[in-house]
Amino acid sequence: MQNIEDKKLNKFVVDPIGDGRAEHDHKMLDQAFYEWSDYKALLADSARYVVVGRRGTGKSALVYRLGQYWKSERRFCIEVAPNEEELIGFRSVASLFGDSVTLIRAGVKNLWKYALALQLIEALSNYYKTSETIRQSPLLKEHLKRWQSSNSGPFAKIRKTQFDWLKAQDSPESRVGELSERLQISAVISELSKVLNQSTKSCVILIDRLDEGWLPDTIGVGVVDGLVYGTGELRESLSGQLSAYVFLRDNIYRSIQSADNDFSRNIEPKVLRLHWDPQELMYLATSRLKVAMKIDKESEVKTWNSCTANELHGISGFRRFLRHTLYRPRDVIALLNSGFYQSQKTGGLTLTENDIQISAQSISKSRLDDLEKEYRAVFPGLGILLSLFDASKIKINAGEAQDLFTKALATEDLQPDERQQLTILNQNFDGVFSLYSIGFLGIRNDISKTFVFCHDGRQPSKSVTRNSELVVHPCYWPALGKSEMADDENYAEEIFDEYEVTIYSADTDQRTQILGRTMSELNAIPMGNEGATQFENWCKQAIGFCFSTQVSNVELHPNRNAPQRRDVVGTNLGSSSVWRRIVEDYKSRQVIFEIKNFEKLTIKEFRQVHGYLGREYGKLAFIVCRSKNIELDGTESAAFREFYKSESGHMIVKLTANWLYAALGKLRSPQKHDFADLQLSKLLDEYIRVYASEQLIRKGRGSPKK
Repeated sequence: MQNIEDKKLNKFVVDPIGDGRAEHDHKMLDQAFYEWSDYKALLADSARYVVVGRRGTGKSALVYRLGQYWKSERRFCIEVAPNEEELIGFRSVASLFGDSVTLIRAGVKNLWKYALALQLIEALSNYYKTSETIRQSPLLKEHLKRWQSSNSGPFAKIRKTQFDWLKAQDSPESRVGELSERLQISAVISELSKVLNQSTKSCVILIDRLDEGWLPDTIGVGVVDGLVYGTGELRESLSGQLSAYVFLRDNIYRSIQSADNDFSRNIEPKVLRLHWDPQELMYLATSRLKVAMKIDKESEVKTWNSCTANELHGISGFRRFLRHTLYRPRDVIALLNSGFYQSQKTGGLTLTENDIQISAQSISKSRLDDLEKEYRAVFPGLGILLSLFDASKIKINAGEAQDLFTKALATEDLQPDERQQLTILNQNFDGVFSLYSIGFLGIRNDISKTFVFCHDGRQPSKSVTRNSELVVHPCYWPALGKSEMADDENYAEEIFDEYEVTIYSADTDQRTQILGRTMSELNAIPMGNEGATQFENWCKQAIGFCFSTQVSNVELHPNRNAPQRRDVVGTNLGSSSVWRRIVEDYKSRQVIFEIKNFEKLTIKEFRQVHGYLGREYGKLAFIVCRSKNIELDGTESAAFREFYKSESGHMIVKLTANWLYAALGKLRSPQKHDFADLQLSKLLDEYIRVYASEQLIRKGRGSPKK
């Protein structure tokens, strides 16, 4: 006769603590959903409406529970979760707006605003307090009738109601330009606002599963980009009446960031990144264990201990368990389910470390495959690179890891995009940083004696040398042939995530000190010939710091005493939007920074730099001077236009020491690592839009805007 514990365990043989896929886990989500900090943040703050997370971080579970909550609060809650066929079919509509992300975004943005507005109107037409108002509005009645001619989802409805009209237009530009008027978007939204004023209910829209059928090409990026912008603009138009949220996978978000120069400025302040710390993951696990195993214990630790063997007891034991995961709910659920299955096979009643290790073997390979699939679009060649890691390369130094990029480039049958990406990253330690940014490699903090992992694309806040120690994330060890974590490998005992902690406090202090010292040195450098050499050295260092992630091998006087002696030259890696723009539009792989330790620039300085350009140096260069203002005065503007409008089409851009100084100040925060890039992008736009067209702008701006 089986005892009670046996019966209890056998009752939950298959996935005892639920399914890691939210769409198949509603019962457990209803009974044991843990309201972690991100869930509470969305309930409390509607300003952040773009929710970004990697696979398995709980996006769909979040959508489900938020929907349940807001429905219980008697709010209109509309969930938009297109299937693969809908999104693939919508591509035919999006393609009519042209072949650039900007045009596709503009067209889709208006279509989506209209679609969401009509979805709301359709819902309100069935509500007794607002139905009559809608019927009495000729405008809304007309649009609603056309909208309801199809029983499909909003993407298919757009296609069926607008495709023929869009196709009939002359050009992508005319389709974009005439769309808003054609759909009467402003009038429809205005009428909708009046209807909402009559309702006692507020409205919520949740948009999820945009990764279904998504392709990482111009159309795919433009569609999601337009959806995000359209949602945001409708929120603003119906402020106080509507809350709307877009849930995106991290790889899609990154693709949009790379393709849309305005995305970081306009959208990033509205982003909430999903993150779980160890304590929250323990609460998630024990909430489910209490329901599944019918455990009646108040303490999370006691609940965990009742289901695990001694070596896994307590907070430290849970952390040992977590090192087999990527700190994501799906990983935790899958590993626990598999562990209980292994425990049952051996007749055990509690999870042992051996159960977990055996389970980790089966899960690790799928996680490695998921990593390659997730970042295939933004990291071509990742699969080839990962295949070069094995059990002997679990612990590796930065030089050895970077050398693998050279080895990967020697692989036969590389695709062009793979070769390009691997070549770009085969500079300094950019390859190491890229593997760090996706959470595959962790970098050792010599002070805390732990390794830090990142999952959001951020650069490490400490410098890396060839001898810097790295380690592959333990969740991938079994897939690489390492089945056990030996006792002497406690270097991976604690896995930190940059979301979770302020890392490298001592290193951050050091970083601040170095940048502060560099900034202070500027004021001590006299203008003119007396301080020319000092100023050159200062500029070389400042340029290296400000553009460290995008410009490598920054050298002073690389061609020594040649007649055309270029002051500072760096190699443009072209991996961010603005530096890729400089490569693609101006062919400048080698970038010149001419240094002038005086304030006023004349035609002479522009002519000098003009003579340096051509071949690998392309058509763009910078002059760094001591001017108080970043904008060009009349003389400088005329000099710029002379060479820009000449047959050569050279773009000679003025930077100032004050501009670099301000950018250095921002770098004291690791989160501002791309500040200089963002400001440089705006500056280039200004040169094209203002100086090239012979306009003048106000004076007095000496540094980048905050």
